[in-house]
Amino acid sequence: MSTAPDSFRAMADTFEQALDQVDRRNTPAGVKPVIATTLNTLATLTGVTGQTGYVTADVTANNGAYVWTGSAWVKFAVASDVSAMRQWVKFGFRMQNDASFAGLAYGGENRLLYNAALRLIRVELAPFRSTVDVGRYQVYQPSSGTIKPSKSLSIGQAILDGGTMGRELTLNTNGTVSVGPEIKNGNLIHPLPNLIPVPSDVTITATGGTNN
Repeated sequence: MSTAPDSFRAMADTFEQALDQVDRRNTPAGVKPVIATTLNTLATLTGVTGQTGYVTADVTANNGAYVWTGSAWVKFAVASDVSAMRQWVKFGFRMQNDASFAGLAYGGENRLLYNAALRLIRVELAPFRSTVDVGRYQVYQPSSGTIKPSKSLSIGQAILDGGTMGRELTLNTNGTVSVGPEIKNGNLIHPLPNLIPVPSDVTITATGGTNN
């Protein structure tokens, strides 16, 4: 029974926290919604568990109603959001130079897919063989539509033939995709398929893509 006092104390603390939540919900501050112009601003605020928050003047995907879970703001899903969550937009890419960066026959399609509602980017870039020695280079150029982050965005890794020494993939603010930190003559580079969440401090500008 030596642990009983600790157990009783923990139980009392739990009841006290629950009663505090109820008390706070019954105050004006706990009832009225938390309003913020941007999602970044809302993220700096807290509420009572179950309290509603609203983002009013951010990018379209961020605007709307949220609920405080006790540790974070989670957006309410409405019918239009559920429909949008199924929508991926495809952006095609080509090699910057087919002689320097030769795509493999039947290597697959070069593309990024973007879901604005979920703020996710799917990376599906085909492997290529390099015939040049260069540093970090913008190997993949837009060919259909453009997807541009407000800041350079890491979108995963590529591996060399045999699985040795990775290379980083970066989606640049001009819509190109760089491979680096270096590329060597003879490298066979395989970009890995990936699913990248867009950070809250990055804005995506996407134009001309096709629904997928």
